[in-house]
Amino acid sequence: MRRARLIGTVVVAVLVLAGCGSLTPVTEQGRDIHNLYNVLFVVAAVIFVLVEAAIMFAVLRYRRRSDMLPPQFHGNNLLEIVWTVVPLLIVATLFVLTWGVLARVDARADNPRVTVNVVGFQWQWQFTYQGERVPLPADQKPQDLTIKGTISKPPVMWLPVGEPIRFTTEAQDVIHSFYVRAFLFKRDAFPGHLNTFDLTITTPGDYGGQCTEYCGLAHQAMRFTVRAVSRPEFEAWLAGAKKQAASGCPADPDPRAIAAKDISFNKDCLAGPLNRPFQISFDNQEAVYHNVVFFRGKDADAPPILPAGETPLFPGPRTVAYRLPALKAGSYFFHCQAHPGAMQGQLVVRSR
Repeated sequence: MRRARLIGTVVVAVLVLAGCGSLTPVTEQGRDIHNLYNVLFVVAAVIFVLVEAAIMFAVLRYRRRSDMLPPQFHGNNLLEIVWTVVPLLIVATLFVLTWGVLARVDARADNPRVTVNVVGFQWQWQFTYQGERVPLPADQKPQDLTIKGTISKPPVMWLPVGEPIRFTTEAQDVIHSFYVRAFLFKRDAFPGHLNTFDLTITTPGDYGGQCTEYCGLAHQAMRFTVRAVSRPEFEAWLAGAKKQAASGCPADPDPRAIAAKDISFNKDCLAGPLNRPFQISFDNQEAVYHNVVFFRGKDADAPPILPAGETPLFPGPRTVAYRLPALKAGSYFFHCQAHPGAMQGQLVVRSR
């Protein structure tokens, strides 16, 4: 039995260590964090081995052999100095190393070319590229390019490599957490408070991100992708994204139909004709209460287009039709009254 326990312990230890794969970070800040972790791990491993060896030596060397009391002695100035000074030096060294890494990780660039404002909401992400104006008609309010995800279609954040990128994080409802594993970096997002940090990506590629602060029923669906590319590729994407945002809704074979599933709309943009009544079809595909409320403006502060009695919440599966009156050219806001943060979009009315 003793041999079986020993073999079992060794097998478990091997399996545990085999699962501890080393992650290569893809940001300058992540590289500093990774190097600090390696130093701490080595120091902790050496201390662990020395302590365990001392325990085993004491157990075996001074184990009880008879009822005779062994010789006793008290006090050893050299030992007391060693076990006081050595730990103090170790802690002081690790403190200095950690302080230096924190200073580099929290450092801010003077004039970053890209600033992304990150907003977390139940249960997805919105990324706004600060200062990247969408070319809109003069009668419309200027706005920055915004990429917003849904549960069924998580967003992709395009970023250039080799230059500092400024991020701000904020939450719309409850606490969320912005985390990208390949960055070795995490920052919480709080309602009413901005967290600001800089990152420099060193390696092109697609990197998965997620919310790591439990925020409700669909927390596991709060995912996104960071696509790191060269500066020319980023510029090309930026121009295309602005053009698409300025054109209203992207190509859609059925721009007047919308569906709800997994506490999410299947699209965030609808289109309607100019100056004549039209109909929007809404398919609630789940047994959760949803509706679509349309507003005469850019947000829910504007008056609703339809009376409350014509847009009640209802469970699915069920399809209803909303009959909207003639509207002037422009963009109008809509959301689900039960889940306004996660389910919202714009209604574009134009002559085309």
